[in-house]
Amino acid sequence: MDNSKLYLLLWTALCFWCLGQVWFGQIVIYPLFAKVGQTDYIGYHRFYTRRIPLVVIVPGVACFLLPVALAFLCPAVPAWMTAGNVAAGIVGLLVTVGLAIPRHGKLEKFGKNEALIAELVRYNWPRTASITVQAAVTMLMLAHVLGG
Repeated sequence: MDNSKLYLLLWTALCFWCLGQVWFGQIVIYPLFAKVGQTDYIGYHRFYTRRIPLVVIVPGVACFLLPVALAFLCPAVPAWMTAGNVAAGIVGLLVTVGLAIPRHGKLEKFGKNEALIAELVRYNWPRTASITVQAAVTMLMLAHVLGG
């Protein structure tokens, strides 16, 4: 197997890791934020944020940025596939930096806030959609490369 196909397979594994995480976060983790009591909230959120860097943040950032490298290192695929992956990565990055991180910061600093939690859940939908698009495009890339 040449390096470009290996890179595509590694990208696929990362992409589907992030896909599972983003849907789990959207459907389970973020809604659970509202179920934690006010007294325990800051401790709970700190516990959460201290344990996610290796399994969530590092793969997530890689999922947002690696499509650019994928454009140069992947086997030849139609340009729209590459563009779709890059665009979806940019959406995920913008949602994370512009919407999610500031709300997490406020929740950790000031404690439970139902409105912020609802925003976090609502504003995470574009990131969930972007990673879902990346996974779908990646499957099409695999089909194109391995089937042709």
